[in-house]
Amino acid sequence: MRILIVDDEQNHRLMLKLHLEDAGHTTAEAKNGMEALSLMGEQDFDAVLLDMKMDIMDGITTLGMMRQRGIDTPVVIITAFSTVKTAVEAMKLGAEDYLTKPVDMDQLMSALEKCGPKQSAPSYAPSTDYVFGGVYSETGLGSIISQLKLVAPTDATVLILGESGTGKELIARSIHDNSRRKDKSYMAINCAALSENIVESELFGHVKGAFTTAVRDKAGLFEAADGGTLFLDEIGELSLSVQAKLLRVLQEGTFERVGDTKTIRTDVRILAATNKNLKKISEKGEFREDLYFRLAVFPVEVPPLRERKEEIPLLVKFFIDKHAQKFGKLVKSADQAYLKKLNTYGFPGNIRELENIVERSMILTTSAKLEAATLPSFGGTQDGGLSIRDNERDLIVKALRKTGGNKSKAAEILEISRRTLHNKIKEFDIEDE
Repeated sequence: MRILIVDDEQNHRLMLKLHLEDAGHTTAEAKNGMEALSLMGEQDFDAVLLDMKMDIMDGITTLGMMRQRGIDTPVVIITAFSTVKTAVEAMKLGAEDYLTKPVDMDQLMSALEKCGPKQSAPSYAPSTDYVFGGVYSETGLGSIISQLKLVAPTDATVLILGESGTGKELIARSIHDNSRRKDKSYMAINCAALSENIVESELFGHVKGAFTTAVRDKAGLFEAADGGTLFLDEIGELSLSVQAKLLRVLQEGTFERVGDTKTIRTDVRILAATNKNLKKISEKGEFREDLYFRLAVFPVEVPPLRERKEEIPLLVKFFIDKHAQKFGKLVKSADQAYLKKLNTYGFPGNIRELENIVERSMILTTSAKLEAATLPSFGGTQDGGLSIRDNERDLIVKALRKTGGNKSKAAEILEISRRTLHNKIKEFDIEDE
């Protein structure tokens, strides 16, 4: 096997290299996530050994960027800082295994065996099955699908608006898969996950010496996606300087790599998403108004799950089918009590939260149907206690009090994103109290 070792500790890289090459494998090394992504863009590997704690970009971010770029090379996470939370996060992103330092070589070899060719593994394409393929009702998300089917074959820029977890990226992927560019590259980047300098380098590339860690020339996503589609998630988080470069690409189809003067031409369709009101923040000077109008050629508002609860049974069945094999369960459906209880909940985390709930139920169930007993407590119900809205507000207030007003910690307790929490605080006027 050809194995890429990604670790910022030189001695640990050397130790792994010697053991692996003694076992007949060939190796390459990277000392951080950025360097690893660059190597994976230039070479093919059979497996990646990825350290969790690194400067510049940690292992989880690196793994997430790999999957965003369509790099499906098997990954084994190696770390000295093992927690259940990071292990679960790594596995959700598709890591094959999770080992702690000091690494047991027998365990490592066993983990690498899992990275070999899979035997008739079933393929799963959430982009087409989840959205355009029909996991929606005519009165819910279906009300905008007809519009999306019309815009997909064009080259129009689409701005997808909605709360976190509503499926904006899946909609973007469906647009690409139903476009004339479907056989070309589809690239995605979360603009909120990276610092300004890294986002600029990821989008436009850089030349050697452009900044301290730029040890070689690197192509950006606008070059990699030439002829295809680039999805910019959380676009409202881009700095004004990066916005200016993005506007130029949209207007002229040209840009320069960071640190270079050579102009590069590209033909890329832009799809963007945000949970922010770009029009409002552009009026405040926090987002370029000219860029907003360029992006909002075809705006699409994705309703939150609480406004399309008729889709819950369809989505539950979809997630059951998706996860049944992974958990080795023969579950085929959910009973009516299970669905009724779900219907009393407000889903602040939207479809992403619903999927997590179904996954939890799949783990706990011992029958062929998901039952209400496998659901977490949602507090008040429609039969008496607090209303869903009041219960949601009460939970947020309690979390904020418990953390002394720390929104990041409160969001962790509530298991929602910080942005969703911010939107909820504004929605419920909690800050005014």
